[in-house]
Amino acid sequence: MSEPVTFTAPPGLVALTSPGSFRIETTMCLLAAAKASEKVGLALDYQAFGGSLVDKARNDACRHALKGPYGYVLFVDGDMTFHPESLLRLAHNAFALRPHFDVMGGLCHLRGGCIPTIDTGTGTWESHFAGSGTLEVIRTGAAFLLVKRHVLEKMPQPWFACRFPQRWLDALYEVDNFARTKRHGVNPFRELPGRPWEELMALAANDQQSVSSSPPGYEVGEDSGFCDRAKALGFRIAVDTDIEIGHLDVTVLNSGEHRKRMDEREKEARLLHGVLV
Repeated sequence: MSEPVTFTAPPGLVALTSPGSFRIETTMCLLAAAKASEKVGLALDYQAFGGSLVDKARNDACRHALKGPYGYVLFVDGDMTFHPESLLRLAHNAFALRPHFDVMGGLCHLRGGCIPTIDTGTGTWESHFAGSGTLEVIRTGAAFLLVKRHVLEKMPQPWFACRFPQRWLDALYEVDNFARTKRHGVNPFRELPGRPWEELMALAANDQQSVSSSPPGYEVGEDSGFCDRAKALGFRIAVDTDIEIGHLDVTVLNSGEHRKRMDEREKEARLLHGVLV
């Protein structure tokens, strides 16, 4: 979007979320993005929402947005980097090119890994590359995420919340019981062609998570929890992979890291020697 663009978008709140201080790289990106957005008349207000609990910071931002004249809230975490036109391009896509989407994010990667936060329906974080266009997803991260106002108005609070998942078998039993109580004793998923429900029950019964007496050793993040609730209410979520967002990371250098790097260097030298001879 190097050429000036004209489109209609309501005022937006850029919610800057961080448990502490903002990285200088993020600050420089925000200054450049604010200048680019102001140049084309995109009305944006910037406000920081801090605290050690990221879900609380995001919920505080949503409440603030609903008290003001904002048509959307655009979350930007304090450890991200992005192109000066990224805020503008995301708003342009969400309100001009693809207004049928209710939530839209940029292409963000998990810290410490190379996998982006994109789940198109597999239930896993999937491998997608920048430049793949706009993908409809069921889950994504909230590090660079635009949420339109009507989503916040329809969804009950809290919008963002972590949760500990059930064991797979327990979850299926609950769905079975819910279906029976709401549909006169009948679970419509049972005895479908191919018997997929029975297959899932068998897989869950033999899964290591289900046979364990303890709950799963992880929790569902606040951003995935938000996406799950948004999808349940019928809202559509997308990721614009043409807007690539960098995720700043920190590596602690110690003797263990030194040994690891020296081992890697020695391995590279051996491989190079083998190629040359």
